Amino acid sequence: MKDKIRKLIQKGFFHIFGANVINKIIGFASSIFLVRLLSKEEFGVFSYAQNLLMIFLLFNALGATAGMLQFGSESDVQSRRNEYFKFGLKLGSFFNIIVSIVFVLFGIFGPVQFEEARPIIVAMCALPLIMFIMESIQIYFRTSLRNKDFSLLTTTNTALVFVFSVIGALLFQALGVVLFRYFAYLLTILIGIVILKDVTKDVFKSGKLIYQDKMEFLKFSLAQSFNNSIAQMLYVIDIFIIGLIIADVSTIASYKTATLIPFALNFIPMSIMVFIYPYFARNNNNMKWIKCNFIKLTKYLVIFNALITVFLVVFSKQIIEVAFGEEYKDAVIPFIILSIGYFIAASFRIPIGNILVMMKKVKFGLYLSVITGVLNVILNIILISDYGSIGAAISTVVVFLFTSVLGYWYLMRQFKGI
Repeated sequence: MKDKIRKLIQKGFFHIFGANVINKIIGFASSIFLVRLLSKEEFGVFSYAQNLLMIFLLFNALGATAGMLQFGSESDVQSRRNEYFKFGLKLGSFFNIIVSIVFVLFGIFGPVQFEEARPIIVAMCALPLIMFIMESIQIYFRTSLRNKDFSLLTTTNTALVFVFSVIGALLFQALGVVLFRYFAYLLTILIGIVILKDVTKDVFKSGKLIYQDKMEFLKFSLAQSFNNSIAQMLYVIDIFIIGLIIADVSTIASYKTATLIPFALNFIPMSIMVFIYPYFARNNNNMKWIKCNFIKLTKYLVIFNALITVFLVVFSKQIIEVAFGEEYKDAVIPFIILSIGYFIAASFRIPIGNILVMMKKVKFGLYLSVITGVLNVILNIILISDYGSIGAAISTVVVFLFTSVLGYWYLMRQFKGI
């Protein structure tokens, strides 16, 4: 046992997990500060604008980040990894610049549900490109197994976003939050470039991928982009449909508040995925190795997440009142439902989905994404119309369960005969 822990320390697992714990604590503190500093209506408008940005970013960088992570992890030679990153940076930057242009035009001329959200939407227009560059630097650290540098940069960014968001909220309310976050992201990018030093030059001076490698990268990235867009849609479509059907910023604010803790806790399985991804990617043809480690992973996640879920459900009322205030007491029931959804997503959906990607089983993910995407929209429209924000929470949990069951079935099929 001591040897296993020593190996995890050497490989940087506890740096990643510890950094993610710190990041989520800071991120959660940031959310609480924003809820407290902004009025309920102002927070609702900010959440609406932020949700629209996430919808525009459903096909973020055409999946270039996923491609850089997968092919960068598979590349043992740094020069080869640099070639993939050079191609991915060009592809992702070009696409996200287009997204930024379309988003700002939508903010000015598009059919926005709340007129007061237009200035905030326009102010967010450059975030797609800036966030992509920051994510690319983080991914380079991951694929190079530089987990300590990855953790340092991620924690620095979270802390800077927290500080500048609070300053922005105090000075200019919701609009200030957006504008001041640019300082946080730009400082993080600068720090990342300094840490990488000569590597940055090597990436841009690296050779070009051959046509076959480009096509393989594009095929994987586009498929994964679609899969990720549907997965991300589960977290953004509910607020969008609430805005369309109910059109009340207070309801949006309460539902957004109910999602903060259950969704933030996804850092637990995601931290593990961040750490294991390069190792699974390099063993993606060794089914026996993957099966053995998947079973171990699932066993520990189920036990740990069950304890967290029970705590969230039992103390849901107290958690909402202490963290966000009594004016958000209408968020308690959606919070309970989404806490159950956390258990399903964190124990099954997230690990299974990531492992299938590591195995390059993106075709199945593509089919599953189409089915769940349609199911999610239909359920949201029906349930939100009848039950409001509670219906939105139920819809999310049902889709989590559906994807987990199908994903588990397919993964077991891959292990058949081992």
